[in-house]
Amino acid sequence: MKKNNDCSSKQIIIFVEGDTDEVFFKALLDYYKSSSQAPLTPCEVINLKGVTRYTSKLLAKLRNEILPEAKRKNTSIQTICCTYDTDVFEVRNPLIVNWDSIRSKIKRMGVESFIRIGVSSSIEDWILDDIEGICTYLKLKLVPKSLKGTNGNARLCDLYSRARKIYSKGYSAREMISSLNFSVIRDKRLSSLQELEKALGVQ
Repeated sequence: MKKNNDCSSKQIIIFVEGDTDEVFFKALLDYYKSSSQAPLTPCEVINLKGVTRYTSKLLAKLRNEILPEAKRKNTSIQTICCTYDTDVFEVRNPLIVNWDSIRSKIKRMGVESFIRIGVSSSIEDWILDDIEGICTYLKLKLVPKSLKGTNGNARLCDLYSRARKIYSKGYSAREMISSLNFSVIRDKRLSSLQELEKALGVQ
C-alpha cells in the first residue's frame, strides 16, 4: 500500500516546443495508458511555444509555478522531460539551448531526473513513421513509395496534396494524429523513448 501512495505522489512534466508536438505527445501518452499493463506515473504536457523558451521560460516556470503548485498538492516532480525538433539545432544554431546548464539547474531545484528527447528531424518525421495510417485517414488507396520534400513537413505536405488537402501544423492536425497507430511509431522510435517509458512505468 505504501508503495502505491509513494508512486501516486510523483509526477512527470514533459515540455514541448510547439502545438504539433503537444498534440503528438498527448496522443502518445494516451497510447501508453491504453497499452501499458501497469498504471503510469501521472504526467503533464506543457507547451513552451518555441525552442528558445527552454532557455528563457522553462526554469522560471518550473521555479515560480510548477514546483510551488506541486508542493501545495504534496506532489513530487520526479522527472522533467524536454522534447525538441532537432532540425533547429542542425540547421540554425547547435548552441541555441545549453542543455547541460538546464540539467544542472533543474537538479538544484530538487528534481530527481532530467530527460531529453530529440525528435529527429521534426515531429512530422515521426508522424510519417505511420504513413499507412495517414493514407487511411486521407482515404488514399495507395501508399506512395516516395514523397517530395527535403524535410518531414514538406513530405507530409506532399502526401496531403495527393489527397487534395492541405496539411496544417498544430491543433489542426489533432484528428489526423489521433488516427495514427502509435505502436508502429513507438517501435521505430524506441531508442528515443526508452528513458521516458522507464520514468512513466510503461510495461
